[in-house]
Amino acid sequence: MRIRELLGVALAIALGARAMYAEEERSASEPFTGALAEVTEAAPQPVRNRAHRPGREVVTLRYFKIKAGTFTEFLAASRDGVWPYFEKIGARVIGMWRVVPVPGAKPDARDYDEVYLATRYASIEHWAATRDTVAHGGNGPDWEACKRGLDLRDSLTLATHVLFLEGELAPGGPYFMPGLPEKYEQVK
Repeated sequence: MRIRELLGVALAIALGARAMYAEEERSASEPFTGALAEVTEAAPQPVRNRAHRPGREVVTLRYFKIKAGTFTEFLAASRDGVWPYFEKIGARVIGMWRVVPVPGAKPDARDYDEVYLATRYASIEHWAATRDTVAHGGNGPDWEACKRGLDLRDSLTLATHVLFLEGELAPGGPYFMPGLPEKYEQVK
């Protein structure tokens, strides 16, 4: 493991989560694959899946450094092309977020945006199986839409890495209950 990978694991452990860290380094001329297997066969490849294999659920937290000002396009490629296919093969996307400046902070002049994507998988084995997408979900029209989305994301991605987190999701979801703008009077 490189120093950076060890630091990622140490940080996750320090935060109370068991994690694995992986980073895909590449030169500007190399394509980003997200560790997906290369698809070389053009013939239709239908797939019949086995029964669900229970495992220890993991959440991946993937970081993307993307070209500045491209988040809307990056999100649309993910939401409309990539996510439906990954949902089909059992992954559950939690969401994607762009890092925004703290309100009132001095704006910086970076030439990139930072994005985080959180996705749930049934297990690390499940995540690994999704790297060979066509063997897991076929190569029909939904795969073609996924591939177009992945290619677009690739063209916008400058760097990426992923953390694997094990833990437990809290029950319920967030809620916001602002106070009502009412005045109260004491009854005598």
